[in-house]
Amino acid sequence: MRVLIVGGGRVGRALATRLEDRDEEVIIIENDDDQLERLREMGFIAHRGDGTERETLREAGAANASVIAVTTDNDDVNMLVAQIARNSFDVDTVIARVNMPANMDAFRDLDVEIVQSSMSIAHEMDNRIERPAISEWMTELDRTGDVQEIEVTADTVVGRTVSELSSELPEDVHLALLSRDGESRIPHADDTLHEGDHITFIGRTGAVSDALDYCHTE
Repeated sequence: MRVLIVGGGRVGRALATRLEDRDEEVIIIENDDDQLERLREMGFIAHRGDGTERETLREAGAANASVIAVTTDNDDVNMLVAQIARNSFDVDTVIARVNMPANMDAFRDLDVEIVQSSMSIAHEMDNRIERPAISEWMTELDRTGDVQEIEVTADTVVGRTVSELSSELPEDVHLALLSRDGESRIPHADDTLHEGDHITFIGRTGAVSDALDYCHTE
């Protein structure tokens, strides 16, 4: 998966680090020279330019990106980049950081995925208060585990039941979610997997990687 991140600040760097840890191809667009030098010193592939300009996005490889993520602390910038990305490039996913709650509806009108900064923090704090065990487990998963979604296309998966597939996966990975026709649910052992389904694996990083490799085998 090729991901283009617009904004090399704290959020952009953290996102890039997580994606690169999963061996995704990441390019960061940044227009501040000091920030750009820092990114390159940290080992990131960084492209100098203004992400609100269509040509900058094109030069950075937007036409070949699977995801464009906009992470700056300026909603006007994020909105403009998201609009250009959605309207000018055939990108599967455009996701934008929203800093001010009052701007949520404007971002939704762009038909992009959104993450609202203050709400994300509030959810995390609520989990710490009301669901400490789950919160601790998710923190541990963040360090040593992974969650990955994949579309069912391979012959090794199509037509198999969840039980059959699970029996051939590593011990430290679980098939946690089945998504079909816009609906997601916990899979049943006797569910038959169809081409075009999306399945989500959760578990230790290496085991999740092995499961994805198995399901990608044609």
